[in-house]
Amino acid sequence: MFTPLIAVILGRNLMCRIIWQYECRQFRESILGVMPHHWDRREDTFLQLAHFRKHKRKELKKTQGKNVVNNVHKPVEHNPLGKDDTNRISKVIGKAADLAGSAKGKKSLHTVYIPTITNYTQVWWVPNVVVAHEKEGIEAIHLASGRTLCKLHLTEGGLHADINGDGVLDHVQVVGGNGAEQTVVSGSMEVMKPCWAVATSGVPVREQLFNVSICHYNHLNLFHHGDFSRSFGRSFDPSGLEVATPVLLQRDDGHKHRRGSHGDIIFLTSRGEVTSYTPGLLGHDAMWRWQLSTGATWSNLPSPSGMMENVVVPTLKTFSLRAYDQKQVIIAGGDQEAVVISPDGSLLTSIDLPAPPTHAVILEDFSGDGLTDIILVTSGGVYGFVQTRQPGALFFSTLVGFLIVVIGVIFVSLHLNSSNGGKPRSSTSHR
Repeated sequence: MFTPLIAVILGRNLMCRIIWQYECRQFRESILGVMPHHWDRREDTFLQLAHFRKHKRKELKKTQGKNVVNNVHKPVEHNPLGKDDTNRISKVIGKAADLAGSAKGKKSLHTVYIPTITNYTQVWWVPNVVVAHEKEGIEAIHLASGRTLCKLHLTEGGLHADINGDGVLDHVQVVGGNGAEQTVVSGSMEVMKPCWAVATSGVPVREQLFNVSICHYNHLNLFHHGDFSRSFGRSFDPSGLEVATPVLLQRDDGHKHRRGSHGDIIFLTSRGEVTSYTPGLLGHDAMWRWQLSTGATWSNLPSPSGMMENVVVPTLKTFSLRAYDQKQVIIAGGDQEAVVISPDGSLLTSIDLPAPPTHAVILEDFSGDGLTDIILVTSGGVYGFVQTRQPGALFFSTLVGFLIVVIGVIFVSLHLNSSNGGKPRSSTSHR
């Protein structure tokens, strides 16, 4: 007997969701500017200051033989309603009011304080919204009024970002061996295969971008055919395999892209496999870049009693080693080891963890030296890892630079001496 009431509630929720999604379309560029977004656990909720602008529509091209109404050069109305220009007294009062208003406006421009913050670049901007990254999606709240500008509902789990740079929000899903049976692809009823990644485009979903494997990749692409193929003569068992939420690694490809869009998608499995894919040339499909086997492994198998205690939370993030540095690297962490990987798949360093992490590692400069440090949260305490400079490396770099300069000076001087010695000297005697 509660069916009609439930139907009404569901209908209202669906209608509200459609309205909020329509509102967010007016801020489509600003929405992409606060990406990427992902939510897997409570610690992923955070607030972000941003500046939202409405989408500007492109101007229509003028067609020959068709008159286009343009109000830009429309003559100003000098006879507004309620104003009598035939009365001289009203004219004088109106001019005095206009002068007073203009002077007051100019004065207010110099006295009003506009708070500004920086996003670690040379561009200063004024934030007008606070964006909440939540379980249901993102919500933009106007700072001045507290009113919700838009609320975009996003599918829980996976990565939400514009991975191919086409201006459309994409969603990357990945699944391991646990829970593969109940995970379906966004916008369809297709069940995802274990250790596969699927990317879709649009909110709601319009099309599928790619469907790739993130385990035991080989150039012959043997694993992509069949449910569970044999790779290099070994059987692949996906049971117990876990995956971390993928991340987007921005890489300089010679083109200008929006911040937080277009880059390589990085995946991590509980067996320590880190895999990198990049979007295809036309934005569809994905090209394999590299795969690295690391010590960032973990396991969350249940105990004999059926309970899981001290769940290990893996880490897969991108960050800059130095402040104000645009180049990013990858950090992947398991229960005993964390590794730092370069964008081309080279292992930069590894860190032994004193205890299994209960939260994803925090990347902040808590020492104040301009280098990014690591904070590890465990069930037994909090640990900090400080990134240190190597004086020997700096001295060696300076010495090499000095030697290059000296060699260049010697080469130039020898070249000048040889050129001067080869010329015949002119005689100064007069005959």
